Amino acid sequence: MHRELSIDPTRDGWLRTVSWLGNGGVAEAPRTASFRPVKAAPTIHVLDRPTPRTAAVSWSDPGACHYGYQIWDMVPSKRDGTCVLTGSAIRAGDMIYTPRVDEPSPINAGEMIAAAFVDA
Repeated sequence: MHRELSIDPTRDGWLRTVSWLGNGGVAEAPRTASFRPVKAAPTIHVLDRPTPRTAAVSWSDPGACHYGYQIWDMVPSKRDGTCVLTGSAIRAGDMIYTPRVDEPSPINAGEMIAAAFVDA
């Protein structure tokens, strides 16, 4: 006689923790069509201005990446977007700071900070 062992993850602390980590730190929620986990916004600090056209940025995105001292370059924006520091609109051609792309490309490549907010 073969009997399958059934484990209830809601009753076992270790399995709850593993399940929580597997969901990016978002607790289990009812499975409905309208449920979408809310992703925490990254924590961003401008640390330094090594040159007039660069900024050293600390970027911490829970569950994704952490860059303690990342160099961002000032360039004209190639597209419309949103400033990750203030939420303000950025238009193509506006001066922005964006992460320097190395190999491998950083996870936050393509993010933008309006130059006016870094220069202020």
